[in-house]
Amino acid sequence: MIVRIKLFAWLRDAAGTEECRMELCPGASGLDAKAALTDRYARLRGVVDHVRLAVNREYRSWESPLADGDELSLIPPVSGG
Repeated sequence: MIVRIKLFAWLRDAAGTEECRMELCPGASGLDAKAALTDRYARLRGVVDHVRLAVNREYRSWESPLADGDELSLIPPVSGG
């Protein structure tokens, strides 16, 4: 199955792209997508452990199952002042 992953803020800068497509095995979870993403973009290792996952614009846990065509958004913590 193919999922689309959108990266925001410093995640985009670290990966050098704002979006990518990844092929995952059927039945994959957000955790599988995170592993594949950090394999492709080594600079994201460790830092993606501190971001939120949204699947099709709804926050989900990393253990959530994914489906073909899902849009994953990785959203880093935000602070303001």
